Amino acid sequence: MQYDLADPEFPASLVELDEPTVPGPAWARVAVTVGGICGSDLHLFKQTTGASPTLIPYASGGFPFVLGHEIAGRVIEAGPGCPIAPGTRVAIDPCIPCVARGIEPICPNCAAGHASSCLNTGSQVLTPGMSLGFTSGLGGGWAEQVAAHASMLHPLPDAVPDRAASLHEPVSIAVHGLLRSPPPDGAPVAVVGAGIIGLAAVGAVRALFPVSEVTVVARYDHQAAAATASGAAHVVRSAPDFAHFDELAARLGTRVTGRGDQAMLAGGYPYVVEAVGVAGSVTESLRIVDNWGTVLLLGAAGISEVDLTPVWWKEVALVGAVNHAVDGGPAGGPSRHSVDRALDVLAAGLLSHEAVVTHEFPLESVRDAVATAIDKRGSGAIKVVFRE
Repeated sequence: MQYDLADPEFPASLVELDEPTVPGPAWARVAVTVGGICGSDLHLFKQTTGASPTLIPYASGGFPFVLGHEIAGRVIEAGPGCPIAPGTRVAIDPCIPCVARGIEPICPNCAAGHASSCLNTGSQVLTPGMSLGFTSGLGGGWAEQVAAHASMLHPLPDAVPDRAASLHEPVSIAVHGLLRSPPPDGAPVAVVGAGIIGLAAVGAVRALFPVSEVTVVARYDHQAAAATASGAAHVVRSAPDFAHFDELAARLGTRVTGRGDQAMLAGGYPYVVEAVGVAGSVTESLRIVDNWGTVLLLGAAGISEVDLTPVWWKEVALVGAVNHAVDGGPAGGPSRHSVDRALDVLAAGLLSHEAVVTHEFPLESVRDAVATAIDKRGSGAIKVVFRE
């Protein structure tokens, strides 16, 4: 599936492309078994948040490009320098940092272990895009095949079925974000938003910080049900008049200051995960966090108008995170790649794929799949995937 703007009514085309070649000895060719539709993909079809104008130019670097960065599959060809044998089921880290591009010396961020912030993703060495799903020549998750460097391949545990395998990508983002700036030991965590990123954050908190009780703020009935199925201790339904602030305050034993769209918790959650990416959810996250607390931005918010008053009024730490990386474990634990930790979350059943993978489509039905993913209220969609 190629993003090419050929049809003014629908910007992507199902086209025949050459099979991706293995560009180096440490690369492999993978038959895609499942590819997820991410919220960032939907920005290409409908501007659903303020992220659209800023995210895509950074990501793509070239045009047209093959879509799909939430990818799992089976290795069908491996170069002589790739240790992953043909036939192995793999999850793919879509990012293409220095090592995968063959850049030497690697950039300072990669050298420090922060490949998620590689300085050469826009270098156009090997490929113009920052990752699979935003580039050409390597395939993608919305295609039959994809090429990936050995460093991008993570063998799938037997306990993770194909249907759930592409969930590794959003869960890995949540894992990396939480370890980028961990919550205080045992502190309650609030997650604003019960789409896939919010639910992935629930599973990641349960795995990494099991003593922390998670409260989820959910917009729709089906999201609330999925949050409960995924192990949230409490689920609070958001209200347009911000009446749910009273319920949050009651759970914490604090009070609400201000009313309506000026509501704020006087004291709040020590740690809040913002998992939607729209102006209202960012503002809400800042208003329900505790003094000296942390708000982790996982929702890929872009250009928007938010109330930053709580940042200085409450002396809040605002932390951003994206992509995947090797992170130290909780409480100084050993370092591991966030994709491998995410696969542990899925293998342990800490994120219910039965609850969150709500729709499956063949690639030929891409228009229906995208429409379903966009219409969350009407379709009940959380995670929509393409299956072979």
